[in-house]
Amino acid sequence: MSAPEPIHDLARGDVAVSRQLSKALQVIMAGTADKQLRNQIRAILDGRGSARELMHSDAFNIVLDRTMPAAMEQFADMPENERQRLAAQGQAQLDQLRNLPPEWSTPPRPAEPPPQPPVEQQPVPPVVAASPARRKSYKDQVVTPDEPDEDDLYFSDRRKNGWLR
Repeated sequence: MSAPEPIHDLARGDVAVSRQLSKALQVIMAGTADKQLRNQIRAILDGRGSARELMHSDAFNIVLDRTMPAAMEQFADMPENERQRLAAQGQAQLDQLRNLPPEWSTPPRPAEPPPQPPVEQQPVPPVVAASPARRKSYKDQVVTPDEPDEDDLYFSDRRKNGWLR
């Protein structure tokens, strides 16, 4: 039985948006040389992390700093009819992603590391039961000071005269 497909927190329950986000994260992961960023994205794709955590990643912010200005400029220069066409195309892709089987966006698992040779364990010496006379438990013994301290006097005064004084 396979694990359920994780729905990313940024998708707010929409499986199509979550799958689109998974595709985008896979593209970023494939295009980065930063091992820490790849591991963080892998954890998000596996459902062990949150996409919101990427906003605190320096490596992810560097990727955004390199790509977003050009994308924003391209969007600003785009004619309105082209924007409408791309919006309709994006909506069609989301509709298609909603209808895919659940395991579509699950990325392939990385190859398992080669098995390590067994490590010899030292034999554990047998445990000898301690005699009850050797140790004494002090957890039930209550120790009180002979005279009340400052806190005791304060609280006894409050109990006697009230708290609103």
